[in-house]
Amino acid sequence: MSSAHQIPVLKKALRVLTAIADGECEPMTQALARALKIAPATCYRIIQTFTHAGWVRVHENGRCELGLGLFPLLHRLDKHALLGREVSSVLQELTAATGVTSKVSAREGDEAITLLRVDSPHPMSLSVRPGARFHLTLGASGAVLLAALPDEEVDRVIREAPATCWRWQKPADVRRRVEEARAHRVVSDLGKYRPDIFGISAPLYDAGGQVQGSLTATGLTHGHSRKQLEDWGKLLVRKAAKLNQQIKQGKP
Repeated sequence: MSSAHQIPVLKKALRVLTAIADGECEPMTQALARALKIAPATCYRIIQTFTHAGWVRVHENGRCELGLGLFPLLHRLDKHALLGREVSSVLQELTAATGVTSKVSAREGDEAITLLRVDSPHPMSLSVRPGARFHLTLGASGAVLLAALPDEEVDRVIREAPATCWRWQKPADVRRRVEEARAHRVVSDLGKYRPDIFGISAPLYDAGGQVQGSLTATGLTHGHSRKQLEDWGKLLVRKAAKLNQQIKQGKP
């Protein structure tokens, strides 16, 4: 989307809210302003506006946290097909069967955002927090979401990807995964996102048959044979088919 159609101060406000939620920097007005490169006065007014709406709570020591005023908005998200009880149940089944983390992602712009996840029970395992964002050129889930786009849009996403996306892979690797996802409705990434991490993804469709998300099993590559990963891919396809049938019948 062109920046000409966006509101700069609103973009800053969303960055402030996201920073408070992520906890990646000190949640104080001055620290947030420095970390986000926003004028302190602007950052202060943004926080005060969110505080008035109940979206942010400011403690006496100046620390900010998300407020309960967000709850009504979050509660309405339960109606989203990819956030329903059946989706959560399938994630739990997938993690119980494989022992690795499972997640559901959806596309937002040129990124895949994690909506739900069930972590592996093992102490030395990969964990992906809800809300985590990954560029679409990275991993199996990104390939599934890219595969639903026209070729010219896929080319644009690859062309405009940040340099960090090419540390362990080349554009040809991304295109190969996209073709794999289109041909087989399941795709694997064995070390191209990061050498020690694998991902296996299958598409999730909306009631109209359009891709709306990806179902993924992901974990550390160490200790898993190629045969085991292939078997998990088949399991993933079955679980995705189960969810897609439920979504088609209007029972997310």
